[in-house]
Amino acid sequence: MRICYVCADPGVALSRNNGSARHLRSVVRALVDGGHEVELLASRLENAEELGVPVHPIPSPQMVPDLLYEAGDCSAPERTIARALRHILLNPAVERALEQRLAVRRPDFVYERYSPFSAAGGWTCRRRRVPHILEVNAPLAWEGARHRGQALPEAAGMLERAAFEATSRIIAVSDELREQLVEGGVERSRIQVVPNGVEAEVFTPEGPVRRPCSDGSMVVGFAGSLKPWHGLEFLIDAFRDLSSDPRFHLLVVGDGPMAGPLEELGAELPGRVTLTGTVPLEDVPLYLRAMDVAVAPYPALERFYFSPLKVLEYMACGCAVVASRIGQLKSLVRHGETGWLVPPGASSEISVAIRRLAADANLRRALGTQAAARVRDEHSWQRRIESITGTVAAAA
Repeated sequence: MRICYVCADPGVALSRNNGSARHLRSVVRALVDGGHEVELLASRLENAEELGVPVHPIPSPQMVPDLLYEAGDCSAPERTIARALRHILLNPAVERALEQRLAVRRPDFVYERYSPFSAAGGWTCRRRRVPHILEVNAPLAWEGARHRGQALPEAAGMLERAAFEATSRIIAVSDELREQLVEGGVERSRIQVVPNGVEAEVFTPEGPVRRPCSDGSMVVGFAGSLKPWHGLEFLIDAFRDLSSDPRFHLLVVGDGPMAGPLEELGAELPGRVTLTGTVPLEDVPLYLRAMDVAVAPYPALERFYFSPLKVLEYMACGCAVVASRIGQLKSLVRHGETGWLVPPGASSEISVAIRRLAADANLRRALGTQAAARVRDEHSWQRRIESITGTVAAAA
């Protein structure tokens, strides 16, 4: 199939190692590996040549950088408005860039990663009668109003509803997200759930290991962006509880707002905590293989609609996983078979689970082995691509 992948969000930079950039790279590479002909249309193209596909820019209107420059000396609310306007002004740029690509060569379908305030992709494809698949990773209008203090929330909601109405079909990354979209008025029959996948050829149990301490230690790990909603405060409390046993060492791979409390923990427990900061994608598996127990300590969030990449990567590397029993994790991790589930936001339960796994090497190995096998059988990006391309027939 000929596929035009669109990512209009200027916040998704291929030069970064965060979840959104890794997701985009993984989908494009899996499409190519599946024998499809792919071209990329994006706002940020740094390092895009590494994907090995034709890439085309979505040029920002000249007034966008001028607007952001003028907003630099303004108050925080005014800067927030400027960022919202930047997204809105990208709509005609997306329309022009996509029209140009469709005129050059008509794809079998356009696959777009949904971005804030963005509806032009679906409108353009509907006008040109090209199937359009919209990948929705989060309810961005709701998130912006609830958690980010986003400006122009009414416009965000209006354009989101327009984007969902214009597309041929929606890909949602979890059942929970589908239910939230349905609550917002999207017809259930127009939504297909396709969870995140994992690059099974990159994240493997076999390969080099980068341990932060001696082989006699028991490494407890976390990898990902250090954001508040990842529940790192519960991991910090759990590790304090474990710290009376000198075998335990905490390894945290990533950076973000919670780095400060983790640095305080490291000062409190000298030599027992390793913070790597952001590392290149190719180095992440080296650290995951060093983890005897990998933790996803999510809190009891009001709405857990995520499809956690980090847990799939833990499992693919053969880690014994301790994860919160919430959202998609309740089905992704089979308690006692491919991981260990604990109540969300329960520090004491996390430390109890880690102690149990530390005391039973056979159980740790069995959980890791079965998790890696299941990921390869069911959760590779190649499997996900089969589902995604299958939506074209359903949307026709």
